[in-house]
Order: sequence, then structure tokens, then C-alpha cells
Amino acid sequence: MNILYLSSIPVLVYYNNFSKSVIMSLTKLYVGGGIFLANLGSAIRFMRKNQKLSLKDVAEKTELTISHLSQIERNLASPSLITLEKIASALGYPISSFFVNPQFTSTHIPAEAQRTIQINPGMTLRFLINNVGQRNQLGAYIAEVADLSEEIIIHHGTKLIYVLEGEMHFNVAQKEFYLTEGDSLFFNGNVPHWISRKSKSKLKLFVATTPPEIF
Repeated sequence: MNILYLSSIPVLVYYNNFSKSVIMSLTKLYVGGGIFLANLGSAIRFMRKNQKLSLKDVAEKTELTISHLSQIERNLASPSLITLEKIASALGYPISSFFVNPQFTSTHIPAEAQRTIQINPGMTLRFLINNVGQRNQLGAYIAEVADLSEEIIIHHGTKLIYVLEGEMHFNVAQKEFYLTEGDSLFFNGNVPHWISRKSKSKLKLFVATTPPEIF
């Protein structure tokens, strides 16, 4: 048995079999008042289908039975933390994805408080959600593109792009899409994607990603 200190309070936890990521997640969630998602099974099923994995695929990755995984997804069985870590790893999500913070309700971010960064000479991002990449499950920003970069992007998760101004040709896994003002594109960010061509006029995009990621 090891002693895990949370907020200066010693808590006895059997965690020899837990990975460091699980311990760190539990520590943050304990301090932040995190709890399991109310509908854990549905969340696991949604994440599995989002990754286009079958129950058999996850069973092979986790060494759990298909029957047990099915019971978990239908909320007929409660997984242990070790089992939950295996499932999270198989699905490609952090274990913290299965927790929520009941203290979080809403956040108002005035325009003057929104962070702006220039990721290259031709692109500026204005973040609509602060602390992207930390505890948020969603990233959202406005991208203003002046010049194209040859960078090919791969982002773990899903991405939505909405054209606010201008027009462009956007390539997703070697398939090119033409988008103009008012058009949107929703796709799996795990595949290579990039802006292949844009109009000479200003190009302004709204981008949402989950989990958070910059363009």
C-alpha cells in the first residue's frame, strides 16, 4: 500500500497497479471535486463509435470479454479504475474524459480577455475558450489566414471548421473540399488535413476541436 497525499490530506490508496497518468488524473479530479460521468456506459459507447472501433476491437486491446464491455456500455456493470484505464487507453482518450467537474458551470470570456497568438507569419488564432489543452474538453477559436503554410496537420479527435469570410480548398486524407462563406466541414482529425488553396481575399474561420488542439 502507498500513501497518496491529496490537498495535504493523506489518503490510503492501493495504486501499485495504476499508471502515473491515472494517479495524476485522480489527484486533479479529487482537488477539483471531479466525479464519474452520470451515464458512463453511454460515454464509452460514444467514444468507441467515434473511433470506429467494434466491441471486439476494444476487447482485444483491453483483454476484457465482449460480454463484460457490453454490460459496461449498457450501465449494467461498473468498471474498476484499472478496467477504466484499459478502456480509455484502447479508445485513445485520457481517463479524465470519464469524469466531470460539478463545480464548473459557465465561463464568460470578454473579447479583451481572449488570447490571440500568431502560429506562423500567415495565420493568427483568437481563442474563444481559455486554457486550451488543459481541463477543457473543447477547443474553439477564430483563425484568420493571410498566407498558406505547407504544414500538414494531424489532430487527435474531431474537428469542425466553419467559413466566416472568404473561400478555400481544404484537403482531408487526399480528398479536396471547396468551402465558401457559410460552409462547414466536420471530420476526423486523426487523418492528415490542410488548406490546399485559398482566395486572395481574407479568409476567416471558426474552428472547434475536441479534445482541444490548435489548427
